[in-house]
Amino acid sequence: MALAPSRFDYAPITDRPIIRWPGNARVAFWVAPNMEFFEYLPENRPTQPDIPHYSRMDYGNRVGFWRMLNVLNEHRVRACCCLNLELLDHFPEIKDAMVSADWDYMAHGLYNSRPIYDYTEEQERAYWQDFITHLREMTGKRLKGRLGGGAGYTARTEDLMAEAGCLYHTSWIIDDQPWPIKNLFTFPIPAKRMMPACWPGTVKPIISCR
Repeated sequence: MALAPSRFDYAPITDRPIIRWPGNARVAFWVAPNMEFFEYLPENRPTQPDIPHYSRMDYGNRVGFWRMLNVLNEHRVRACCCLNLELLDHFPEIKDAMVSADWDYMAHGLYNSRPIYDYTEEQERAYWQDFITHLREMTGKRLKGRLGGGAGYTARTEDLMAEAGCLYHTSWIIDDQPWPIKNLFTFPIPAKRMMPACWPGTVKPIISCR
C-alpha cells in the first residue's frame, strides 16, 4: 500500500530479511556531523539579527569542529559532513581540514538561513547542479545525498535529487533500515529510480540488524 506522498510502500520491519554486514557486525555506524553557516542578517530578515543563534553556530565553527575533528582523527573515524555549501568559502581552514581527513559530504543547503521552500523547479534544478559542481571543485568529492533540515524542501526535491545523481535522502526518518523512495521524471531519462531513505544525525546508526 502506498502512503502519502506515494514515494514508498509500508512494510513492517518484522517481515524483512535480516541484513548481513561484513564480519557479522550487527550495526552499521555512520558519523554525520552538521557543518553550518547561519547569516548574521538573513535575506528574509535583513534588519533583524539573531545574535544568540548566530553565536551558537559561529562557536561550532571556531571551537566545536576542531575538538570533534581531533577525536575523530584520533580514533581514525571518517565522517560524512552535512554541509552548508557556502561554509567551504567562508572557512577555508575547515574545508582544508575536512579534505585532509578525506571526509564525504551530503547537501544541507547553501546557508542554514536560506531554505528552498519557494524555489521553482528550474531554480531548484540549478541549486542541485551548483552544489554538485562547487563541491567537486572545492573538495574533489561527488555529492551523493542530502539532509534537508533548515535547508527546506519542495514536492519535487526527491525527483530532482535523483535526476542530479544523488543516492539517498536522510530527512526521511521513517525506519531503522534504508528504504527505497520512488522518483518519477517527466523528461527522457529512465522513468523511475530508487533512493534509500535513512537516519540523519550526528553519530547515529542508520541501520540496525536483528
